[in-house]
Amino acid sequence: MENNYRKPIVETLMERDGISRGEATAIRNNFKRDFFEAIDTGDFDYAYDIIMDELGLEPDYIDELIF
Repeated sequence: MENNYRKPIVETLMERDGISRGEATAIRNNFKRDFFEAIDTGDFDYAYDIIMDELGLEPDYIDELIF
């Protein structure tokens, strides 16, 4: 049986980048704001790039920004 568990963005950033929970939460919140601004303006490529290029995470993290 495959384990589909993925750590939340904040925990992933904390571990990967060695930053505090507060710093990781601020980063996630800023990118979440940018993500929705990109969606609102129809710039779906940039919305995707926010996850992949700017946060350095796989696209499966998009669901956490949306919900």
